[in-house]
Amino acid sequence: MLTNREIKWDVETDVVVVGSGGAALTSAILAHDQGAKVIVIEKADQIGGTTAFSGGIPWIPMNRYMKEIGIEDSKEEAKTYLNHLMMGKEPDPALIDVYIEQGSKMIDYLHENTPVRFKVPRFYGDYYANIPGGKNEGRSLDPLPFELSEVGEWADHIRRHPIFPPLTLEEGGAGDPTKADFNLIAERMGNNITTMGRALIGGLLKACLDRGIEIRTETPGRELVKNDKGEVVGIRAEHDGADVYFAARKGVMIATGGFEWNKQLVRSFLKGEVTHPMSPPGNEGDGLIMAMEAGAALANMGEAWWSPAMVDPTIEYQGHVFNQTGSGRGLAHSIIVNKHGKRFVNEGATYMDMPKSFYTFDTVTQSLPNEAPVWLIFDKTLKDEKLILTLAPGEDAPEWVPQAETIRELAEKIGVDPDGLEATVARFNKNAENLEDPDFHRGTLFFEKMLGGFKGPEANIGPVETAPFYALPLYSGALGTNGGPRINENGQVISSHGNVIPGLYAAGNAAMGVLGPAYPGAGGTIGPALTFGYLAGQSLGKEADREVSTEEKVVL
Repeated sequence: MLTNREIKWDVETDVVVVGSGGAALTSAILAHDQGAKVIVIEKADQIGGTTAFSGGIPWIPMNRYMKEIGIEDSKEEAKTYLNHLMMGKEPDPALIDVYIEQGSKMIDYLHENTPVRFKVPRFYGDYYANIPGGKNEGRSLDPLPFELSEVGEWADHIRRHPIFPPLTLEEGGAGDPTKADFNLIAERMGNNITTMGRALIGGLLKACLDRGIEIRTETPGRELVKNDKGEVVGIRAEHDGADVYFAARKGVMIATGGFEWNKQLVRSFLKGEVTHPMSPPGNEGDGLIMAMEAGAALANMGEAWWSPAMVDPTIEYQGHVFNQTGSGRGLAHSIIVNKHGKRFVNEGATYMDMPKSFYTFDTVTQSLPNEAPVWLIFDKTLKDEKLILTLAPGEDAPEWVPQAETIRELAEKIGVDPDGLEATVARFNKNAENLEDPDFHRGTLFFEKMLGGFKGPEANIGPVETAPFYALPLYSGALGTNGGPRINENGQVISSHGNVIPGLYAAGNAAMGVLGPAYPGAGGTIGPALTFGYLAGQSLGKEADREVSTEEKVVL
């Protein structure tokens, strides 16, 4: 931690936003619109962070787009739904009301003041729509396609997902590309039109550029600067190996993403290792470390946006094997087993819920029997019908996919107990003949029904009986972490003594997850990130200027 007596400023501005994802850019726009001069600094050579890498979907109750198509919603319904999922584990119950009330206002602001536009993806609902307060559709919002020509030379600097085609969620952009409209894909690629997270970032970036907000890439924030009063008045960053000191008269916004790529922080805070992070490399907890050094209180630190990860070893991204959510899990003619060859979970549970079973502790054996990697076992019937990870129907499985003519032989190849797997498959198949799963109730969850097209249990339950048989490992993954500095209704960071740290703000995965352990539906990450980025930007822009000058000052 530095004080402004020890340095000279290279750049003076009102607000420095650290990061360039959805929370960051939204806060930059709002701070500017309150009259502040804003600079955005980004660690990577690309902008957009985890948001650009995602589906770009915010989960927002009572939003204007659901109203436009006649879907009713209320604060009471949303709160009932969230309370059921949070189980009293949310860091600050008062912020749930803030999120529900302000999220729709944030969407209105972006609609009225930026190029960002959404629509309701039909037949895509809350992940637990069957519980009180849930909705069959409407709260998850799909970004409309965005023409990258709108941001000029910045188009090539927006982070892109290496697999997602230029389709919206409703069109299948995050689903099975074998079902996609390839003519539409070709048309959009030819016209440089993007979708999902990249479209959301494109719209936010265009709004920043239109406002003259300066954005500097390859400039990671390293250390906050306080004045003699304990107020945050700037930040030390790096560029081309040299220190750059940014003075921030109104304050600093931390929106640097989570810490899932920092093994030391993961081991310090999470209940298990994240062996296969599914966000862009670089989410190493930079903002968390700076906030802790500034004396921030922390909350929700044991949680992450969990997801089982699958790997095609032939696909890399930025020097790492690319970790994917994959597909095939929970579909008929497949099961998931641990190293003992036993099922241990409803395979069709949400990606947030399913990996929680990896950490089940056996008090007798003093072990984690379901510790990843675990195995997706499937047969020729499923292989020939559906895309499984990157294995397309009708194509031979590549050499890196274990396969065998018998279940026992497959078990021996992958190091799973053969007797256990044979017994598990036999039991599952017998129940599957009646479209039943008395052990883990496959086909009963709204989430798996939704992804199965609401076709009934036959979409989720079917025997694993047709050779050859295949296996793919599932690893411990996370879309990001969601613990961080404690914040209030304005996105201000709270100190370990319970007071606001003047001039310091946070949102997104760099702040505490306001929903605690809950993931209500698609966009459960981005919804709070945009909302509290919006609130933080409003508050930052209205901050009174602080004295940041020193005798030795350089303004660039």
